[in-house]
Amino acid sequence: MLAKAYRLQRNSEFRYVYARGRSAATPLLSLVQVKSGPPGCLRVGFSVSKKVGGAVVRNRVKRRLRAAFRELLPQVTPGRKLIFVARPAAAEADYDKLRRDMRGLLRRAKLLRPGPQ
Repeated sequence: MLAKAYRLQRNSEFRYVYARGRSAATPLLSLVQVKSGPPGCLRVGFSVSKKVGGAVVRNRVKRRLRAAFRELLPQVTPGRKLIFVARPAAAEADYDKLRRDMRGLLRRAKLLRPGPQ
């Protein structure tokens, strides 16, 4: 599980990121990110709508996204608030494809620290 310190939890936090953030997308995911908070703070949220599937499918996609982000967490530049939004194709994607797309979005947004991939 992703530690509570790294999670966006309030609706107001999500609305802030959506309103002021910049986005990038792949066929499986989109990323909305905004520079916010103290320099060492990193917060992330995951959004999976009913377009992706039923409750079981949505929860499976969210679990996979959280696990993929947990692997990438040491490489992500702090001082940001991020929201990953799953698209309907994410329901059929396997874990490795979701992780690759997430890494690609973070790299495109220049949020990955240089180092071993």
